[in-house]
This record gives sequence, structure tokens and C-alpha cells, in this order.
Amino acid sequence: MRRTSLYTTLALTTMLAVGCQADRGTAAADAEVSAALTDKYITVRLSADLVQLSESERQMLPLLIEAARDMDRVYWKQAYGNGDSLLASLDDPELKRFAEINYGPWDRLDGDAPFLEGVGPKPAGATFYPADMTKEEFEAALDATPARAAALKSLYTLVRRDQNGALTTVPYAEAYAEEHGRAARNLRAAADVAEDPGLKQYLTLRADALERDDYQPSDLAWMDMKDNGIDIVIGPIETYE
Repeated sequence: MRRTSLYTTLALTTMLAVGCQADRGTAAADAEVSAALTDKYITVRLSADLVQLSESERQMLPLLIEAARDMDRVYWKQAYGNGDSLLASLDDPELKRFAEINYGPWDRLDGDAPFLEGVGPKPAGATFYPADMTKEEFEAALDATPARAAALKSLYTLVRRDQNGALTTVPYAEAYAEEHGRAARNLRAAADVAEDPGLKQYLTLRADALERDDYQPSDLAWMDMKDNGIDIVIGPIETYE
């Protein structure tokens, strides 16, 4: 069962440091390899004319950007785990940038092949499931009780092991409480200055959803928006991982 990801547009790469000095030839070769990786991408500047926005809408933008940054932090956890430690281990700026682009040490344009030495295949369930969990084990756990099956299959839970090794679940709102809490506060602050009633309602309901894992009301509110000058889609909505 696929989990929904908290998706944001950023990315990352990595290369493990070698425990001895490389000669100039090796260093140059490594630099060429890392540059070839980042050359797969180009930087494109996205801009918008903000003249049409009202003063209140302009006040909302920094709040929405901060909320999006917390979604990005959650996506790192979902796609890889501790992204900060991964990036800190990389000295090569090109490799670090490639890890940022890919949210981990696997090349998304090359079938998720690892681009760092010593890194194994990307786990089939990313970090949504225990790496050692089998499909058969998951399906057997679904037969326990209807309530447990619903939690295991929910789009808004992480599957983990309890102290006895059995499969259990952790709700997104609990697993990502810090990031969701900050994002919810910023969404509510944006709602406070929003002039459009539809946008105000969506932001308020989305903030509630991040803290309660009940997303349908805010999904419906997003579809009901008609006259808002700003549009934002935020939260667990994609299943690509």
C-alpha cells in the first residue's frame, strides 16, 4: 500500500569521503564524475508578477513559504531519513547538490541507482515501512482485525515494528509532530490575514488536517475555492515514493 508523501520541490546528493588523500588525477576524475551528475539538470528561474496581489496576499507569502519548508523537511524523512547527516558527510559541492536534487543517495533519473559508494539499493518502501518487512508479512498482519488493517493501509501512517517485532503504525501527525505543528501555525497565521473566505477556510482546515490526519474536509475546501488570488497545495498528496 502506498503512503502519501509530503512533496516539495528540492533535492540532494552524496558521496562518501575516502579515508586517505587522493592524488590530483583521482581528484580531477572525481570532480568530473560529480559534475556530470549535476549536469543532468539545469537551473531555471521561476518568477511571478506580484503587482496583482493585495497587501494581505503579500503578507501571506512568507508564511506559506515557511510552511512549505517544513513539508520539505518531512519529505526528506520519508524519502531517505536524516538528510542533514547525509549532506554533512559530503565535501564535494557538486555531489552535495546532486543529493539535494534527489533527496538521498539514489539517482531518480537512473532508476534510483545509488550514486555513492557503499550505498545499497533504495528500499522498496522508502521509509514508510520497515526495510526488512515482506509483502507476505504485511498481508498476514492485515488479517488480524479490521481496525488494524485500516491503520496499516492508511495513507497517513508509517508502518513500524513494536518492541516485540510485530508490525504497528505511527500516524503522520505523531511522527511529524514538530514539522506539522510549525506548518499548521503558519497556515493559520496566513488564514488570519486572508481576505478571500474560501482561501481562509482552506488554510484553516488544512492546518487542522496536519494535526489530526483528517484531510478530506480541506481537500473539498480546496476544490470550492473560486476567487482566491493565491493558491497553495500542501500536505500529503502524492504517492510517488
